[in-house]
Amino acid sequence: MSENLDPNKALNKSCQINEKGDSYVECAECGATAEIGTVIRAGDDVYRGEISAENPQAVASLYQKYLDLAQSVCGELKSEYTDENGGKARKYTFAFTCTAEKMIFELRARNIR
Repeated sequence: MSENLDPNKALNKSCQINEKGDSYVECAECGATAEIGTVIRAGDDVYRGEISAENPQAVASLYQKYLDLAQSVCGELKSEYTDENGGKARKYTFAFTCTAEKMIFELRARNIR
């Protein structure tokens, strides 16, 4: 185990559960806090996105990349979309089966171009 980790808390030495025992992590050095529930919220499993491009073919191509990724993360994905502006814009919704799948999709989707 690294010297920087407290084996009792499994947190960096500069960050610790606050003295009142609240369920958030507080950094002793900078005072920043993060409540555990703000990172993963139960029921936050729907992703809404929007794509726009110069032509409908580019929109469809980019959407297909997002859809393929979402389906690789969630085998039971529910998806729908609506086209606007003559197909040059698309609003879409992906409903994942759990919050973790949505988060995985969001992290991986950052690389799509």
